[in-house]
Amino acid sequence: MMFSDVSLDEMFPRAHAVMRAPLPNLKVDRVYDLISKNAAERGITLTDAHMDVVNFVLDFYEHCDDCQNARALADMMQEEFLRQGGRKYLYQLFPDGPLSTIHNLADLPKLGNESDKSFGTNW
Repeated sequence: MMFSDVSLDEMFPRAHAVMRAPLPNLKVDRVYDLISKNAAERGITLTDAHMDVVNFVLDFYEHCDDCQNARALADMMQEEFLRQGGRKYLYQLFPDGPLSTIHNLADLPKLGNESDKSFGTNW
């Protein structure tokens, strides 16, 4: 699905308006170079399938109102890639977790609830 022929409300229906500074355009050569460099350092070979997921996350960050909501992003990714297998497909591409891996590769801001201090664990 190409994002250009749908509205933002259709793309991210669960996003709620919050006050935040807009993020810069992320789909630029500098960001893609950083993603490639970080992937190579981690031993990840990025295929077109990987890049489809990465581009979905970059689109989310360019258009969302609540960029810190990890659950909303994970649910949207599950829905977007349902035909390919949903979460199972995403974890086959990114075994260490699609959200954390893509955030590390693209140096995106940390997601809310990424760690749970009450259990002393990081996800």
